[in-house]
Amino acid sequence: MVRPLYIPIEKIIGTSRESNLKAAVDSFSCRDKDVEDFLKNKAFEFDKRNKSRTYLVVDEEQFNEDEPIIYGFFTLTFKSLELGENLSKSVIKRIDGFSKDVQSTEAVLLGQLGKNRKYQNNIDGQIILHYALGIVGKVHKLVGGRIVFLECDENPKLVDFYQRNGFEPLQKCGEYLQMIKYL
Repeated sequence: MVRPLYIPIEKIIGTSRESNLKAAVDSFSCRDKDVEDFLKNKAFEFDKRNKSRTYLVVDEEQFNEDEPIIYGFFTLTFKSLELGENLSKSVIKRIDGFSKDVQSTEAVLLGQLGKNRKYQNNIDGQIILHYALGIVGKVHKLVGGRIVFLECDENPKLVDFYQRNGFEPLQKCGEYLQMIKYL
């Protein structure tokens, strides 16, 4: 039976486990090639520079093997959410909590979320999202904040997945759909 847990990359950087972990990361395969590319080519550097935090979802029992199995991952950071002109004043006020006239707000960004195709039947994406939202909840308790948001392709299955998990579409941002979840 799979016993997933999440491990922050930050805790592994600079340890003897880093090279084993990088080998496992190199074998990670995701449907979204941009998400896969982030994990393979940017996640470690972003963590080292405190730009974001990436967490690997691994098999607890197998994690200390030479090449751990990575079921998925997620990345969190802070980002300014620009509130578009097309948003109603009531939506803006609900997001901000005070004013209907703000143009942006700081929020936690769920920057990446990916599932390894090789093990797609071993873990549900909701488990990965649950782990991410658990950390967001801790951040919320420590520093406040009103929303978490993400930017995704307007793929109906993807949008439906996030809607089933409490996110709602907010606005288009370039080629992506921004979705928010109130905390």
